[in-house]
Amino acid sequence: MLFCPHCGSEVNEGSRYCSQCGQQLEGDLKKPIHKSEDRKKPWLPVLLPVLVALLTSAVLFFVYTHEQGVNEEVLKSKQEAEELALSGHYADAETMLEKAAEQRPNIEAFQEDLDSVRSVLTLQEDMSQVETMIEDQKLSKAEESLSEIQKVIQEKDSQLFSTLIPEMNNLDSRITVMTINKELSRMTDIDELAVKLNELSGLNLKEASQVREKITEKMISLSTKQAEKALNEKQYSEAISSVDQALQYAGNNQKLLQLKERIKQEKTAFEEKQQERLEQAMQQAAKDELKNQTDALEVVEVSIKKDEFGDFSVQGKVKSVATQIISTVTATYEIKNSEGKVVKKDSAKVYPVYLNPEDEGTFDKVYYKLKGKNYKVEVTEMEWLVE
Repeated sequence: MLFCPHCGSEVNEGSRYCSQCGQQLEGDLKKPIHKSEDRKKPWLPVLLPVLVALLTSAVLFFVYTHEQGVNEEVLKSKQEAEELALSGHYADAETMLEKAAEQRPNIEAFQEDLDSVRSVLTLQEDMSQVETMIEDQKLSKAEESLSEIQKVIQEKDSQLFSTLIPEMNNLDSRITVMTINKELSRMTDIDELAVKLNELSGLNLKEASQVREKITEKMISLSTKQAEKALNEKQYSEAISSVDQALQYAGNNQKLLQLKERIKQEKTAFEEKQQERLEQAMQQAAKDELKNQTDALEVVEVSIKKDEFGDFSVQGKVKSVATQIISTVTATYEIKNSEGKVVKKDSAKVYPVYLNPEDEGTFDKVYYKLKGKNYKVEVTEMEWLVE
């Protein structure tokens, strides 16, 4: 039995073409059936495993390539999410991390990052509530809530949570500014205002600048009032000190500088008048001293009379024109006859012993041996002590 060498179909001996495949049959290609079977048998057991292996490899390659692509995609998403979160786009970062966590649910790092971003979003909402409290003037409550937020951020100690610090500091600054602004109305001391001004010095807020200006204006107002009060009381050093205290914080404020110049001018004028008065007082004191030493008394009256017994009595009255108390006054006088001849020269003590300015004192003395009449008496000298 012969077979076609092309398709393996049985052909009749002597045929030139195969009835099945139509190929020309050549004599040297016609083979017995047992030889064709010997050629086909080695390929069948080898080809099938090869095909299976190739198919398996293709499937594995496809799966590997797909998974590798997914891995690259989620890693890229994770990196982009981190960048978004660190730049403050927390909601966008959350969306990307949610997708990455769905694609790779077994990777804990994705879920941890997602939890962190959600925590930050929660804190951000809390800070929004703090801002509302500030706007509603609930400053104590706002400060308490912000303190809790700050505590959480410090405990986390991560770069992601640190992105909230600028906004947290901004809220803290606003609370400080508004608290100080509320306290201004009851502050009446420049040193106390200076402390508040120092608290605001590092705050870069528009509100802080406005409150700093209000504090400075209040310092100027308080300083002006204090200086004017001291000026009216002639306390020039105190007045200048009050102005200088405010100038430390108000810079070259023209109102304060002009007030300081006026204080200096009034101080100079006052000192000149004081000096003038002092010189006048010294001159007057010298005059008074001279008068007290040389002309402290004036004679009000002096007379000599003869009584019913024929004795003569000398009586006199003097007045103190001194500016101090004088004492131990002695009046010296002369008794003259009708011809003007001195017949007796004597002295008498004035009583009381102490004479205040404008006080009067008297003296008297009796003479038993004077003869004649028409005597006159004249005080010639007086002596005293200045107390």
